Amino acid sequence: MTSISIIGASGAVGSTLTTHILRSGLLQQGDRLQLVARGVESNSAKLLSMRIDLMDAFDDQGVDIEVIANIEDMDGDIVVVCAGVSSKEKLIDRRDWGKANCDLYESIAETCLRRVPNAFFIIVSNPVELAVRIFSEKLGCRRVVGMGAEQDSLRFSRAIAHDLGMSRHDVFASVLGEHGQAMVPLWSSVELNTTNERLLQRLDAMRIQNQAMPLEQRVTELRGSVTDFLEKGLVNEAYEATRKSLPDARIFVQPQITWNTIHSTPNATANSTLRFLTRLLHAEDQRPLHAQVLLSGDFWGIHGVCGVPVTINSDGWRVREIESLAGEERLRILDATASIERYITEVRSAALDTVVFQAASDVSMASSSIALSEDIFENSASLCTT
Repeated sequence: MTSISIIGASGAVGSTLTTHILRSGLLQQGDRLQLVARGVESNSAKLLSMRIDLMDAFDDQGVDIEVIANIEDMDGDIVVVCAGVSSKEKLIDRRDWGKANCDLYESIAETCLRRVPNAFFIIVSNPVELAVRIFSEKLGCRRVVGMGAEQDSLRFSRAIAHDLGMSRHDVFASVLGEHGQAMVPLWSSVELNTTNERLLQRLDAMRIQNQAMPLEQRVTELRGSVTDFLEKGLVNEAYEATRKSLPDARIFVQPQITWNTIHSTPNATANSTLRFLTRLLHAEDQRPLHAQVLLSGDFWGIHGVCGVPVTINSDGWRVREIESLAGEERLRILDATASIERYITEVRSAALDTVVFQAASDVSMASSSIALSEDIFENSASLCTT
């Protein structure tokens, strides 16, 4: 029997993921899907209604859909972490969510260590690198993966497929590094499942065109154009601007438009997460994935969190070697890892400073309270002797 726990199942991504899982047929009769709340009454109420709706749609499959009102009571073999604080402000950088979510990730990871220490963890929450670091340190790195690199790689593949007039099924491409500003699209990784010389030549032309202007410059210019369109409410024009750009720049900016309009990418995120679940539950399917993981020299001697190519099974993840890689791409990945580590250190230091400041404030308030109490006692005594 398989049991999947989704922490944050009431959110846009979590609720969409539950539907994708049940529609996929991954779970069989008698398997369990746990919709996990965090002890908040309104959250549990929403999940109870979700459960009834899902049962109305999928009850013939015989999957046991449970609402777990408190995270302390979950017991899944696979835990998908979708919980987190986000913002409906303009999305420029997922890193901005780090300070708001750091303590939450620490708390959830501590609970998971007590309740499900041997589960396999798929991190969906952003910033995914921060969550992967926290969960890996508490639960062991081999059974913790972040799905961001897979989502970015699928976006890159789709963009290339679109420009070539192909199906994404016939395009393989990798995006490593960060799920965010320091992601690294690898043109050297792109493979087409075709012998059509015209398509192969068009791919070569894209690679050459990519070298004409630095990626950072192209992304900056494209983001500026898109921001102008969005400020005028011209969403179609914003998307059209990205479609005219090369695929590597497009994947940096298109999510900004989507976030600006619907404040999430629930279906793309759910689809990427489902690919991890498929590999875990069907051991014979070992097609490559991409994931943020905590490396200890496994990939080019890197120590830290980075998106890399992996294969996974119930025992954990394993790095999949890349046969060919341009020298500049390797440098970009190393720079991305260094940037991620600086960011994680900064966020966790800020969180620690907040804790220290709060503790000092509590002590100060307690001292003031004691002093005030002593003053009242002394005044009361003097009144009694008059």
